[in-house]
Amino acid sequence: MNTHSSTITNIKKVALVFFIITGLLHLGSSMFLANDLFVKAAFITNKTMDIPFAITGLIYALASLRLNLTNPEHDHKTLDIILICAIIVILLGLIGINLFLPDLQA
Repeated sequence: MNTHSSTITNIKKVALVFFIITGLLHLGSSMFLANDLFVKAAFITNKTMDIPFAITGLIYALASLRLNLTNPEHDHKTLDIILICAIIVILLGLIGINLFLPDLQA
């Protein structure tokens, strides 16, 4: 295994840890909101954790995809560029949705 593959493996491991942490925070704040407990703090946490939760999941998924689709002995700069561009486009899309679409309250 070359150093590039070990770097991607480490990124995958770190992304999984952050995915679990942000997922638990997001899920916990959603449960607090549903039960009307600590509403202000739960609302702020819920609105703040949605993008990091999605991005860490995306980084984990694309790192796994990169490791499984490629041969560690060859260079795959084109695939790396495509995956990084996908992360950036999705991040910008999520930020745009959060900023420009209003929250619908019943």
